[in-house]
Amino acid sequence: MKELTKDQAQRPPHTLSQAVEASTPTDLSMIGIVLFFYLFVSVIFVISWAGHIAGLQMQVAALGMMVLYIVCIWHSLRVKDVRQTVAFFVLAWAGTFFAEYMGANYGWFFGEYNYTETLGPRIGGVSVLIIFTWGVMLYVAFMVVDWPMGLGGKKRGTTWYGQVSWSALIAAATGFLLCAFDLMVDPVFVSGVWMDVLGWEPFWWWKGGTYLPELQVWQGAGGIPTTNFVGWVVVPFIIIFVFQLFFQQRDRVTEKLVNAIPFLIYGYLYYTIIGAALEMSWYDPGLHQAVLIGTFTMGPVILLGAIKLFKDYSRPA
Repeated sequence: MKELTKDQAQRPPHTLSQAVEASTPTDLSMIGIVLFFYLFVSVIFVISWAGHIAGLQMQVAALGMMVLYIVCIWHSLRVKDVRQTVAFFVLAWAGTFFAEYMGANYGWFFGEYNYTETLGPRIGGVSVLIIFTWGVMLYVAFMVVDWPMGLGGKKRGTTWYGQVSWSALIAAATGFLLCAFDLMVDPVFVSGVWMDVLGWEPFWWWKGGTYLPELQVWQGAGGIPTTNFVGWVVVPFIIIFVFQLFFQQRDRVTEKLVNAIPFLIYGYLYYTIIGAALEMSWYDPGLHQAVLIGTFTMGPVILLGAIKLFKDYSRPA
């Protein structure tokens, strides 16, 4: 029998069933966890709409975020290695905590805002849940930039200038993917529905801003400052640039079904937030704009990922 080359061995099977058979129990466990959350959120979505319970989806979303953070670390250990995994998540923790601390206390990066006890325990005024959320979003966005193009973690550029330029491009793309998510998630979290309907105090901006000024906030000024979205590009850019330039190496696993997990999580984040926004828009019509904007920013990425899945796991004509 002819021995397969390394490239042939890495090539994805033609069908999804073959890809599942070629996956390890670890791979299938991670995929199963993510798909479970899709099902779980779908059930919650039906319950909330049937009972007209605004915000129910966001009340249970935090449970999923902690589990997905573990899945992201698990996935990184499988696809990359221990050194890269430690480097990535330490950079993510340190970088995002510093940015959030400076933002919550001094108005840097994201504008002048204030977290409350609604988002759980805080350290130095920073919600611990937010740091875990940053970790999930950073990892999946970074990997989603890589996966559709089949980069497999491979760097480009034979010179120092070329490697710096390549790292900057990957970092910028990651930052924009995160900002696309935040265009929808921040309006949901500052909506006055949290206080008016649920009796919970959401976080808020002191001075507000020009983005979605029609939002019904419970405290502070309406709208979200545009500096917030600049920060959502700049902070991920710095973290990913450092990782890409100094720690990134070629992935150990490529062109396997497990590589689609970050894309599935990115889609799950969209699914969760859009469901919550639609629920809460019963009381805050300003959230309709956030749904529309979030769909047009995250939607193209999700569709391109779906096209890649179809291309990889369906037989060619």
